Amino acid sequence: MLEMFRYLIGILEKRERSDWKILILLDFVSPATDLINFSVIIYIINVVMREQQASKEIVVFTFFMGLLSILKGFFDLYKCRVQNRFLYNGSQRLSEKLCEVLLKEDLLHHNQKSPMQAVAIVRSDTQNCMNILLTCLESLINMLTMMGYFTVMLFTSKWLGLTSCAVFMLFMAGMFFYYRNQIQMYGERSRMFAIKANAQVTIAYGNFKEMKIADNADVILQRYSSVSEEYAQIQKQYQYKRSMMSMIMQNFVMTALFIILACFLNRPGEGTEIFLASMLVYLTMLIKMIPIAYSIVSGLNDMKFSQKSYEALQEGLSRYSEIRQTEREKEKYRYKKLTFQKGLFVQDLTFYYNDRKKIFEHASIEIPAGCSVAVIGVSGIGKTTFLDLILGLLTPQAGKILYDDFEIVTHTDEQGVCRANIGEITSYIPQTVYLNGETICHNVTFFAKEGEENSEKVKECLECAHVWEDVMQMPEGIHTLIGENGTALSGGQRQRIALARALYKDFELLVMDEATAALDLETEKAVIDSIRQVKGNKTILVATHHRSLADECDMVYRIENKGFVRVK
Repeated sequence: MLEMFRYLIGILEKRERSDWKILILLDFVSPATDLINFSVIIYIINVVMREQQASKEIVVFTFFMGLLSILKGFFDLYKCRVQNRFLYNGSQRLSEKLCEVLLKEDLLHHNQKSPMQAVAIVRSDTQNCMNILLTCLESLINMLTMMGYFTVMLFTSKWLGLTSCAVFMLFMAGMFFYYRNQIQMYGERSRMFAIKANAQVTIAYGNFKEMKIADNADVILQRYSSVSEEYAQIQKQYQYKRSMMSMIMQNFVMTALFIILACFLNRPGEGTEIFLASMLVYLTMLIKMIPIAYSIVSGLNDMKFSQKSYEALQEGLSRYSEIRQTEREKEKYRYKKLTFQKGLFVQDLTFYYNDRKKIFEHASIEIPAGCSVAVIGVSGIGKTTFLDLILGLLTPQAGKILYDDFEIVTHTDEQGVCRANIGEITSYIPQTVYLNGETICHNVTFFAKEGEENSEKVKECLECAHVWEDVMQMPEGIHTLIGENGTALSGGQRQRIALARALYKDFELLVMDEATAALDLETEKAVIDSIRQVKGNKTILVATHHRSLADECDMVYRIENKGFVRVK
């Protein structure tokens, strides 16, 4: 836990460190005030018991202490404000960093996570980790407060206080060490089943049509119920353990109190009033220490519960540091503005995934500028992998990939090492198109900076994509909301809006990955007509298994035997 605390403190920024110091001060003020107030109450009781009456000075002093307690309330309100600022501003900053990791990491790392895992890392894990720091501080303050009560108890109850303090500490330590592994397991499983339950909701929503047609909602519901029930069981067990710890600690102390009280009441020769006064102080301190002791044990276990969130954050921030370091190193190199006058050339390419099964071996292909080129092959042969390689999303084990004279694997040109942005000259339509729930205009200008949208250009691109007439029939034209992932559109309309998005961007090379795979023949022909309109001075690279689309291209390559064979 100490390592966890040090790491989380180390990632705080200047404003957060300032809030952290303020919180430490305020967290000391609150329990210190409580301890002082309690000590004052003990003093007042002892004075009144000794003098058998309350003097005017004691009454005024007591009233004054009550007024000071109001001031403590304002301190507590300010502490709450600083604490919320520390928690939510810190969580927001960390979530931005982890979101940047998800957007900038390489494709292999990206494919290792599901959308729900990504959401958990960016949203809940960051807040859980900031809560760990607050829990650490609260536990530390509670420990110091407990030590303060122990000191008062030793002063007022001598050997009985010493014995009680030792037993209390041993009992707290035993409770923590006995339950900590179980609590950590609950935290890991709770996080896992929460992700799975959320994923089932997303899956059900994404497959709504198929589910309705097949009338198998019960199957989907059963899958959700299974993981959701597991999550609920884990949460119940965790909360039950917390309640059990509270109950055990409270009942243990209360039982001990009655036994001690019974023993002392049985002692002869002791002044009843003096005895009851000292016992009242002793019993009051023990009762006040119960919630503090529970908070300490509960806080330590909560940190164990959030262990998995901490590990996910640590891994994500490590990736963030690597990405930023890579970016800083690249900034040292000469910037090169890419050209596409000659074309794209792949030479002696070898690539395999972690399973070591080679997808390409010594493969070569030429895509001359201004030509339309189709890459065909059966499903799973490597068409998408090839596009990922030439777009720089994957790194080959060997070979060269040249955009004119710029080699994207080694980041070099004829003058040496440099940096360049492939996106300046390429536009890409993936196999699975994602459209957000906003307007058609926003989806076409998806990658444009805010305020730089051009309505006339949007219209031109929609016309070129053969979807302008459909858009004009919609209630608000290009400003019509299309629903999450374009649920208000047909499959063909979604695909053609994706084409309009690709055309909206200035490019020299248009890359399409099975862009017409889900379209009927009529819609596919409309897309092919759109390609004809731009292929005169632009380069088109299409990965497809539709021969009709491939026949429209100037050159056709087929993937076989881990290489490329030109068939047209």
